[in-house]
Amino acid sequence: MKRSLYLSLILLAPLIARDNPFFAADETKKEKITSNCPDNKPQLQSVNYTLPDQARILKEVTFTIQNLDGSIETRKIEVDQSIDWHKSLTISQTRNGANPRATADGSGSADFGFIRFDSKGKRLSVKTSDTLMRHFVLSNPNRIVLDFKNSSVFKITQKDLGASPYVNVVVGNHGKFMRATITLDGRYSYSLSKTGEFISIICK
Repeated sequence: MKRSLYLSLILLAPLIARDNPFFAADETKKEKITSNCPDNKPQLQSVNYTLPDQARILKEVTFTIQNLDGSIETRKIEVDQSIDWHKSLTISQTRNGANPRATADGSGSADFGFIRFDSKGKRLSVKTSDTLMRHFVLSNPNRIVLDFKNSSVFKITQKDLGASPYVNVVVGNHGKFMRATITLDGRYSYSLSKTGEFISIICK
């Protein structure tokens, strides 16, 4: 009797198994897929949307955005206002005031004598004869830190760059090395390259 019961269970097992055991049984429990390599897309200029002729009230607007780490996020804005369907909706970007001193052409400079910083767009050029020891980032606020081999004694000095994404630079002596702290107007990843006395930083 027991042998017949075991045989029946073995024969019925394929009928109740899932077609593909490597996929989640519940589609809603799939993990969110992320990437640390966001797609390179052209800069947003403006996007127009023509409303349907029966539209009378705009209830909400939903944005689906890709973050710096590649994850996808949805943000919803409640509107609930009357609209004229004859007029199209336009999405465009304006400066958010994070760096109110930013110049119109996106360039800035800060010269400390022994080290100079020049920015143009998202590129920052650093000129110094001192040897770069290390570089890393800090948050709250977001900063790029450069440590150079320099034992000179001098006061901590801050100078504005006024060119987004670079807000200002603080240079100070830390005993056997000199530290330059570059404050950013937001969260970025960056790449750094060095050629002779020149260091190039590009925020992404």
